[in-house]
Amino acid sequence: MGEWIGVTAEDGHECQAWLARPEGAAKGIVVVMQEIFGVNDHIRRDTDKFAGHGYVAIAPAVFDRVESGVELGYDEDGFAKGRSVVGELGWDGPLLDVRAAADAAASATGCSGPAFGVGYCWGGTLAWLAATRLAIPSVGYYGGRTAGLVDEQPQAPVMLHFGERDHAIPMADVDTIREAHRGVPVHVYDAGHGFNCDARKDYDPAAAGQALRRTLAFFDSLT
Repeated sequence: MGEWIGVTAEDGHECQAWLARPEGAAKGIVVVMQEIFGVNDHIRRDTDKFAGHGYVAIAPAVFDRVESGVELGYDEDGFAKGRSVVGELGWDGPLLDVRAAADAAASATGCSGPAFGVGYCWGGTLAWLAATRLAIPSVGYYGGRTAGLVDEQPQAPVMLHFGERDHAIPMADVDTIREAHRGVPVHVYDAGHGFNCDARKDYDPAAAGQALRRTLAFFDSLT
């Protein structure tokens, strides 16, 4: 369903992005923000999934700022490599790529609808920052670094999803977010980390399905 296109950010950096188009008129644009494993098979499938729900969907390969073509597996080597890239990357460059991806998707398809963001794991925190720094309405799934950025104030609507049995995100962090942002919907599922990803051992179809329904309803409420 999707294809690779080039995206140029305002600082001149060029990255690749996976672009998926819906059948018929688009409701809007969804920028899909990757885990630490790059724009791999899972992220491309997820991007295609949002296109199947009526959105132009695009996943910028933000790791291109450090190394091009990073696609990692869900094993120890993948985790180690992903953490290394994230350590070099920071947030500012990826946020430029998110904005550029939304603009590129609109230009490539003629979609004039609103832009949204959705992110997973590391990208879940990037989605939080898309709402606080770019004013893009966004949904973050199990963003482990979000609690450390809890002092940032959303400039657009935001929704967050977490797993109650997440080995990497204690419920104390989720409570911190809830207490600091009482107007932000924070949903907790009987699931572990990565419950949306069908390539991970903690994949939970029931939790993933419910979170997707809430995410789509969130987007639909803003279109």
